[in-house]
Amino acid sequence: MINIYILNKSNNKKLSNYILNYAYRDIYNEDIDLSLITKNNYGKPYYNDKFYYNISHSKNYIVIATSNQEIGIDIEEDRKYQDKLQDKILSNNEQIIDNNILINWVIKEAYSKYKGIGYGIDFKTINTNDLLNDSNLKNISTDNYICYIYSPDTINKIEIIKATI
Repeated sequence: MINIYILNKSNNKKLSNYILNYAYRDIYNEDIDLSLITKNNYGKPYYNDKFYYNISHSKNYIVIATSNQEIGIDIEEDRKYQDKLQDKILSNNEQIIDNNILINWVIKEAYSKYKGIGYGIDFKTINTNDLLNDSNLKNISTDNYICYIYSPDTINKIEIIKATI
């Protein structure tokens, strides 16, 4: 069961930890012990074998997805991109999705974070055409941001939190 928490506020580690604790408390009715978070060799965070999560930041958004299985999430504010990004991440046979290279980027990043390898993989080796046909890929994009989740789990809830800080 995937729970997704989207915070509309600037990139801030304290806010990320606050939302992570909020998410953990929402599920387990207790605070998370941030000192017990570990990371793999590629930087993917882990807490314990019952609480999987992933965090992504983009300008005014922080998104945290929690699950009882491996999960990867990425978010980007929908904006113009640099042409160099296409050469950096697309393989020869890939197409830009909906005329927006950021969609390709977000899908690839969500998948690589799910795998626990983040930027430890050449994004040209991940084919977005294949992933779009994969039922483990879920799109929660809106007009303001592009957001994809990769997980075999099903989405239970999406909660958007507006920060007043």
